Amino acid sequence: MGNLSLLLVDDEKPLLALLRKYLERNGYAVDVAETAQDALSKCRQSPCPFQIVVLDLKLPDMHGDQLLPLLLEASPSLKVLISSGTPFSNEVLPAAQRPRVSSILKPYMPAELQDAIQALAPCARGASA
Repeated sequence: MGNLSLLLVDDEKPLLALLRKYLERNGYAVDVAETAQDALSKCRQSPCPFQIVVLDLKLPDMHGDQLLPLLLEASPSLKVLISSGTPFSNEVLPAAQRPRVSSILKPYMPAELQDAIQALAPCARGASA
């Protein structure tokens, strides 16, 4: 777990607050964004300050399906965990992007989210390959 830096992107403020508190207690550096534009501007910093973005698909200003390729383009080492009540398959993505994207179906327990983040984390740390 260690030094992973996460960006939680969701327009549900109570959920963001709960997940942020849980993940910070477990050693993660966590930032939040309630809109796609906010998430994109944070990820376009150079270098991108996050290893993993936890992305809800239903955002007020842009659907997560549209935001996902922009996030992946913003940083070649960034991983994205889709967090949605709608099933998501990374098979719709170009083959090169599939290892960088995973999903978890809402509702879930915070520990399940942490497990899903850890499943992506080895790839996030090994991004220099």
